[in-house]
Amino acid sequence: MTKLATWLRTNSQHYLLRDSQARIARKYGIAPPDTRGSFFWTKVFVPVYRVLPWGLRSSVMAAMPGSHRKRWSKQAPPAGAAV
Repeated sequence: MTKLATWLRTNSQHYLLRDSQARIARKYGIAPPDTRGSFFWTKVFVPVYRVLPWGLRSSVMAAMPGSHRKRWSKQAPPAGAAV
């Protein structure tokens, strides 16, 4: 994975997690964590990501390089008795 892809994935996960924690904190009346940060991530990326339909989110994630694109080989069915 390239440095840019790693940076993008790390930042997007970080800011989406912070937003989720803040929403849950507000829901339960708890003080939310510090939500200050980069204008782009907090005011542009997170709100846009939240309104995208799942099909579009999935397509964007599949187009990005990263471990989520890893293809796992099929396992051979177990042979013999289970015990």
